[in-house]
Amino acid sequence: MQTTDADLNALQTVLGFEEVESDPASVIYIKKISGGYDLQAQGTGSYKIVGYALQMTDFGDGTYGAYAVSNTVRKNLGDVAISPIASEEKNKYGSVVTNSSLIAWYVKPVSSDSEDNYFGIKPTIQVGDKYYTTFVACFPFTFASEGMKAYAIETVNEEKAMAVYKELTGTIEPGTPVIIECSSNDPKNNKLNIAGDPAYGEKPLTSAGNQLKGVYFCHYQDLAYDSKHLDAVQYNRNTMRVLGKAADGSLAFVKSNSLEYVPANTAYITVSGTVLSPNTLLVVDETAGITNKVADKVQPGNVYTLQGIKVAENATSLDNLNKGVYIINGHKVVKK
Repeated sequence: MQTTDADLNALQTVLGFEEVESDPASVIYIKKISGGYDLQAQGTGSYKIVGYALQMTDFGDGTYGAYAVSNTVRKNLGDVAISPIASEEKNKYGSVVTNSSLIAWYVKPVSSDSEDNYFGIKPTIQVGDKYYTTFVACFPFTFASEGMKAYAIETVNEEKAMAVYKELTGTIEPGTPVIIECSSNDPKNNKLNIAGDPAYGEKPLTSAGNQLKGVYFCHYQDLAYDSKHLDAVQYNRNTMRVLGKAADGSLAFVKSNSLEYVPANTAYITVSGTVLSPNTLLVVDETAGITNKVADKVQPGNVYTLQGIKVAENATSLDNLNKGVYIINGHKVVKK
């Protein structure tokens, strides 16, 4: 689902499973409501969009039809290819309409046990042997694959140029923006268990306990050339930072000089937007605390002060540094 605007062109179709295996908008929750069904995704649904409960027809060959009746007139939900933005995208995208002969839909349950209809995370950043992305979905989930973790950003400290994370365990609630860590860059190795009913009629959650801000939609160029379907968050270079890598390769929230809009189903953090606002904020683990012993040897990595100033590169020892607290590999370490 592209947007919450109230007509069928707000529903987009796309060709190829590889286009949707990591797209939360493609996970449709079929909910029984009074008078029929509501197809829900991205915090909205077909009932909200068209104003009618849908009826379902089993064609008996593994496909189903969806339709609504108004004043004795039956309208079937069908699919039609729409004008592409670029020639190489010809027939890649479609739109849901009521005047198409293509009205038979395969309805397949999303399952982490499936090889052809799972939902997997597609990372965007690699740091060492780990892969990361920000993510927000309207459905609750747990991790089905090994080596996956979710983090919230507890604190954004501009003075120290740090974004402090905390691991979240158990079910990730609907609409919760998170950083997801994976051990693979392949979505089929980063599967989720979709764990319950989605949030409906709500935007992604923000709270004092999580400084990440999520967006569901990034629809800024309408494929049907109709501006009423536009729904996107414009990127502000002064006040927004997105997940990326610092100059030394560490995981960080960074200022993008090329981004125009925040990508769909991702998250960002905000800074004050003053001349002192850092362009890069290292992602660090506050829960690791500060060690109370002399750090004679450390895992190889760059060493930063609490102000985010790099004082050693690829260090294996703190011998040449003054006494104090440093950040190494995202952890605070004290040298006495």
